[in-house]
Amino acid sequence: MLFRGSSRGNLRKAGKDAAWVLAMGAQGGLMLALPVVAGLALGFWLDRTLGLGFPWLTLVMTLVGAVVGPVLLYRWVMRTVAESVQKRVETTEADKENTGDGQV
Repeated sequence: MLFRGSSRGNLRKAGKDAAWVLAMGAQGGLMLALPVVAGLALGFWLDRTLGLGFPWLTLVMTLVGAVVGPVLLYRWVMRTVAESVQKRVETTEADKENTGDGQV
């Protein structure tokens, strides 16, 4: 067997952790790309609707999307990390209470 010292439970947990990391990475990539694409599409549509000769609104809206995407990603990452740390602290405290290690 490839993982001799590992039990099935540890491998299953590692698989869930890997899937979680991949899902978070995919969501982060979409958070960067979608505002840019939405700004591009909206700007293009506005330029065609208003009949502008040069695609000013396409450029402006694409740049707005390029600024909004990283801001959304940063806020999401900070919130997700804070929730993960809080959950880990609560789990650690509960484990200490159950084992009696937290008593002096």
